[in-house]
Amino acid sequence: MSEALWNRLNAADLRALAARDAVVLLPIGATEQHGPHLPTGVDDFLAAEVCRRAAVLAAEHTGVVVTPSVPMGLSEHHMAFGGTLTVSLPTLHALLRDICRSVIRAGFSRILIVNGHGGNMIALNALTTDLTTELSMPIAFASYFGAGREVVRVPTRFGPGPPTPPRSPPAPGHSPEASTSAMAASVIRRCSSS
Repeated sequence: MSEALWNRLNAADLRALAARDAVVLLPIGATEQHGPHLPTGVDDFLAAEVCRRAAVLAAEHTGVVVTPSVPMGLSEHHMAFGGTLTVSLPTLHALLRDICRSVIRAGFSRILIVNGHGGNMIALNALTTDLTTELSMPIAFASYFGAGREVVRVPTRFGPGPPTPPRSPPAPGHSPEASTSAMAASVIRRCSSS
């Protein structure tokens, strides 16, 4: 089965994936400003794209399903910049609990929340512990933007930076270069597969 997106699969396909003990990736991002040239959905779009690409790469080793993304997170700190949609911590907790519960009721037992927004990280550390207890099922999370920090050279407006030291890697965050490059790669992929 080559399709991995939950909302493009039918119920029989999802039951078959659950029976194979497929991993479920649940992307979560944010809707907030990312400078004058990028859309407010950068964190959401990139978390979903990372999950889709991970599913393609992992498909030959294990079953993987990618849920529809959660496009909003904890973004109160961006409200002053305009264009931001934010939710409260109790709302985020309830939403993730209900989505994870639905995934479990559909027969899946391995859920990884894939975070695309720095403002969600502390909350997700606590919420995944709470969700694991509440749902009696291990729920994990990872932030994709931390992957490979030890070996990535983070460019700056003034040229390539020095190699990233293993103990104190910079996070791409809202850097125009990192977000713009990732969005360009995502859009190019979508255009070339059309």
